[in-house]
Amino acid sequence: MKIIYSKHFPPRPYMAITLLKWIVVRSEAKDRFTATTYNHECIHYAQEKELLFVGFYILYVIDFLFALLWFRNWHKAYRNISFEREAYCHQDDLNYLQHRKHFAWRNFDYELND
Repeated sequence: MKIIYSKHFPPRPYMAITLLKWIVVRSEAKDRFTATTYNHECIHYAQEKELLFVGFYILYVIDFLFALLWFRNWHKAYRNISFEREAYCHQDDLNYLQHRKHFAWRNFDYELND
């Protein structure tokens, strides 16, 4: 995946975002962009491919909006998006993508300590 650095995108407080086969990283976060963060974004890329990209973005927004209604807290809603839960739970396993099951984000057993 190609990494692109941007001064203004993604918006703060986010460090990086995966868009198709590119990872856009805030320039100011370049030093904090680690292998773990890269793995997190690669997990999102796998999710995007499963849902033919457009489906990923539609479900991501819907999942976020429902979580926002439920938690009434932006950060909690973001961290409870099913795609983010999978990515955060497995970002430290740099071999995760080699054994990841398709549609693993549907596993609601992921727990975040946040």
